[in-house]
Amino acid sequence: MWVTWLALLRGALRDRISLFWAVVAPLVALFGLGAAFPDPEYRRSLVLGLLAFGAMGFALSGTGFEVMRQRTRGVYKLLRATPFRVPAFVAALTGARGVVTLASVLVVATVGWAVYGFDWHWQSAVLAVPVLSAGTACFMVMGFLLGNLGETESQVSMYNNLFLLPQMFASEMFYSLAGAPQWVQWVSRFMPASYFVDALRAAAAGDGAGVLPGLVALLGMTALFLVIAVLTFRWDAGEARVTGLGRL
Repeated sequence: MWVTWLALLRGALRDRISLFWAVVAPLVALFGLGAAFPDPEYRRSLVLGLLAFGAMGFALSGTGFEVMRQRTRGVYKLLRATPFRVPAFVAALTGARGVVTLASVLVVATVGWAVYGFDWHWQSAVLAVPVLSAGTACFMVMGFLLGNLGETESQVSMYNNLFLLPQMFASEMFYSLAGAPQWVQWVSRFMPASYFVDALRAAAAGDGAGVLPGLVALLGMTALFLVIAVLTFRWDAGEARVTGLGRL
């Protein structure tokens, strides 16, 4: 288990495209939007939104493509001969890429807080840790599901856009939805990104009670997507899509 986890961790660290979207893209947006809209409150909100954006980009997109590529290359055929159960493998990959995701988020947070000089209390940091962990885990499992569904990079890219883009534009990562149509606000309540951003903002404000609804929603969605990911996981590209039940 430990050797497999380390191998998956090294693979995550070599995923330059995902690291670009997790670190470089949020930092570019941080400086660009922060310069265009110098209001301190917006900048504070922007930093928190970009933490969610970076975590979602690396965990969701990167995981989906890695799962699909490793399966089509036959890597998972070798693992199939080991005592690994599907839930254990999903947990190992989620843990490995989750560590890199959290490290990337920490870089963005440190730069944002240093540049814009926010006054963060230790309570905020303590509250943010479980929120970041739950949000990362949720997007990781969603990414695993995308990799299970897609047979090719084009298919994974299509599924990725279907999951990622609505969460970017129908959540409050970059702007408030207070003036949005009612149906947009309703749809946003079904998206993990909305709960992730809300919980992060509550954590930044030191509001422990405000963190709980978002944290519970993220954990519930993680459990749901985990079950689906396990059921749809395939060691071999030629396997039927729903095969995980027999190896639980």
